Amino acid sequence: MHALDPRRLRHVRWLGGSACAGKTAVARRLAERHGVRTLHCDELFERHAARADPERHAAFRRLMDVPAVELFARPVPRQVRELRAFYDDEMGMLVEDLLAEAAEAGGGEEVLVVEGAGLLPARVAPLLPHPGAALWLLATGPFRRRHYRAREDDVRRHLTVSGAGSPDPERLFERWMTRDDAWCALLAGQVAELGLASIEVTGELALEEVADRVAAYFLGVQSPPLR
Repeated sequence: MHALDPRRLRHVRWLGGSACAGKTAVARRLAERHGVRTLHCDELFERHAARADPERHAAFRRLMDVPAVELFARPVPRQVRELRAFYDDEMGMLVEDLLAEAAEAGGGEEVLVVEGAGLLPARVAPLLPHPGAALWLLATGPFRRRHYRAREDDVRRHLTVSGAGSPDPERLFERWMTRDDAWCALLAGQVAELGLASIEVTGELALEEVADRVAAYFLGVQSPPLR
């Protein structure tokens, strides 16, 4: 991604983080309570898949149609490398989308909260007009596992291929969780190195409290400070 003037995206608040950390729910609460616009990166997948170029977005295209059960069967280090390359490609398309929208809107100042698991701190940092424009929610491994176990039907559907279940779903599930542990560690390491902000999600704070803290950080509304 080429360098650009961070002022062109000064209206954007970047809400990244790991799986199960509450990014989507928090963004929706910010929209409901404070009227901010939101953009959920997961909802852009089909649009990005349709326009992904074989040369510019090779990593994205390699992974975009691979079933989850096949991905999780791969060695965890390979999964993390592939995921990072996939999100690198998608980040380029996301920034193109944001710049196009800003140009069409005439450079308006209305806050836009962009949330997604693929917002790598190292890629977001050069786009920030100030450090307070980005925050990561990082779910601990135990919390993530409890969360997924409580959604057993969703997990079972995720670990299927053409309607046939995985021959070893428990092993595949743990490899999936280990991949997410490694991804969360990567995000946490970059956040720390770059001096950016994060909230550890353990389940001790209710979702509403996490949303209050994110609102305080991004919007300066009255609510408890970040820990």
